[in-house]
Amino acid sequence: MNRRNLLKASLALTALGLPAFPAFAQGARTDPRGEPFDFDRLKQRAKELAGRPYQDNAVTLPPTLANLEPLKYQQIQYDPKYAIWRDAPETDMSLRFFHVGMQFNLPVRMHVIDPDTQQAHEVHFDPKRFSYEGSGVDQAQLEGHDFGYAGFKLMRDNDANASHEAGAFLGASYFRFLDKNNQYGISASGLAIDTATEQTEEFPDFVAFWFEQPHDDQQAIVYALLDSPAVAGAYRFKIDPTADGTVMDVDMELHTRHQIGRLGIAPMTSMFLKGTSQAQARDTIHPQVHDSDRLEMWRGNGEWVCRPLFNPKTLQYNAFPDENPRGFGLVQHDHDFDNYRDDVAWYNRRPSLWVEPTSDWGAGQIALFELPTVGETVDNIGAFWIPDEPVTGNQQLNFSYKLYWLPLPPVA
Repeated sequence: MNRRNLLKASLALTALGLPAFPAFAQGARTDPRGEPFDFDRLKQRAKELAGRPYQDNAVTLPPTLANLEPLKYQQIQYDPKYAIWRDAPETDMSLRFFHVGMQFNLPVRMHVIDPDTQQAHEVHFDPKRFSYEGSGVDQAQLEGHDFGYAGFKLMRDNDANASHEAGAFLGASYFRFLDKNNQYGISASGLAIDTATEQTEEFPDFVAFWFEQPHDDQQAIVYALLDSPAVAGAYRFKIDPTADGTVMDVDMELHTRHQIGRLGIAPMTSMFLKGTSQAQARDTIHPQVHDSDRLEMWRGNGEWVCRPLFNPKTLQYNAFPDENPRGFGLVQHDHDFDNYRDDVAWYNRRPSLWVEPTSDWGAGQIALFELPTVGETVDNIGAFWIPDEPVTGNQQLNFSYKLYWLPLPPVA
């Protein structure tokens, strides 16, 4: 059971409530050489990339980074004064980057789009943008390297002296966002390939990002290039942090290199150890331990289906056929603290994640897989949409949908 080291990715996401920083902080230095950028160019780049043999761009990190333990990695903090958009008067949002290290050995390239010229400029790695205090990192081993970054987090700056996370992209194509309860929980990813099959599961990577500065609407637009042995893709995320949570519009165009046995659209992963559907103790004294407690589906014919989650003894896979579903998601329905009694993990505050298709998805099935686990540190639940139409090589696929990170789905 190798879910791309989700445990480390979970531990690496920093806690909420970051320290204060001055209002006169400046933006990060960017590459002065820009290039024209828009979504159509990114789609063309993905198509050209898929037309070439896959190349793994992971690098061998110096030992001081490769051998980091999660708690040491967590000590590496991006310096707030280099936050992107920190000094932009039009927005109260900003960006900070994650350092490479541990299994995060893919140099993810970050670019900011000039709002006046629409030119994209790469933000190169620079150790001065980070604090290494307490991490044990030998900074001499970093000299002369442009590692790129491991991922990024989107910040909401409430006032001149405080900033809080809205969400983060970190590890392969995984990302997590918050609702009003300010607790990370369920994760999403860009694509699932051959999950819960006899084939080796493939984990596509977001290898580059482009960021469009928010304006008065306070919506961040993020573009991403995805790559894997089977597929290359162009993504556009419109991210709208609201009072209740985060709403994301996702548009994606995929170009396949070869046939894919099981393609998962809008995948999400969560954790279920024990709950009302399975009350026996599993290595914990708490009554319930889960990030999500059910799969909810609003079928294309208007029918509602609820499937309680379960922690099985062996891998369990279910498929729910449908045509143009109205929505589905892994839901944390129970938000009563007394049913968890955990004032460390705060499972009663975990967000739900709801998918609403905004394009024609046609016929297919909502898939649910459940893996056995004896602890709460592994995401053992997954759900996604599988199109009925076989996926072949040299094929273009387009999907659009909304993601709602909220305490409960926006429909019931």
